[in-house]
Amino acid sequence: MLRLLATRFGFVFRDGIRIWLLAPVIPALIVLPEFAQHVVEIQIGMFDSREAGQALANDPARWTFGYAKLAGLVLAILATLRFWGATSNGGYWWDLRSIAWKNLLIAFGLIAITGLPGLFLEDSIGEQSTGLINTALGLATLPLIVLLVHGLSGNRDASLRSVFRHDWFAAVRIVVFTALVWIPLQYLHGKNHDWAFGAPDALVWSLMIFDSIIVGLIATLAGTAIHHGALPLRGKRATLPEASPMAS
Repeated sequence: MLRLLATRFGFVFRDGIRIWLLAPVIPALIVLPEFAQHVVEIQIGMFDSREAGQALANDPARWTFGYAKLAGLVLAILATLRFWGATSNGGYWWDLRSIAWKNLLIAFGLIAITGLPGLFLEDSIGEQSTGLINTALGLATLPLIVLLVHGLSGNRDASLRSVFRHDWFAAVRIVVFTALVWIPLQYLHGKNHDWAFGAPDALVWSLMIFDSIIVGLIATLAGTAIHHGALPLRGKRATLPEASPMAS
């Protein structure tokens, strides 16, 4: 079992990087807005010093691109999921007709609903209690992530009932795989900003280019981790043919 888990996790790194060559438009969804935000940050002097960074963190110009970056991050993760899901079924990732829309909409809808209690109760019970409620609901509904993967992959055989009956282990794999790629890269993302404060211009630009690539890797590795974690360990391998019509 441990060998199977290690092998599958190795596929996450291999495919999360390989997708940059197979479908470069997917990482571009996040890399471009991320770098555009860094350009604005440099222009407004955010990296002149740590104090300037704190003062300009909520600058409207910065957040204009910040919202685009957040949207790009979500889209890049979902597109990565879609790419591997469509590929595993011999389809084209950009052909939305093969998506299992019923499963996808159920997953999205129920995930959104689980966040409502905390949203409406925060003012009355406090932030700490709200956090506990959100955590409990998130853990209780983990298989919804698996249903989301099935929906994006075009798997119409899966259902809400089947994922809650059979896919708890897959849901845990998704969380573990995603955390193992997200946490260290997120740490490096933060350190890039720390290193940039007060640095020479050439170094700041180099760090921000590097940082944009790191954020792109967060998206493609996280999306790959979610997809590969949802696959049965003893089922179809999470691989992609060397020459594929699904790439773009």
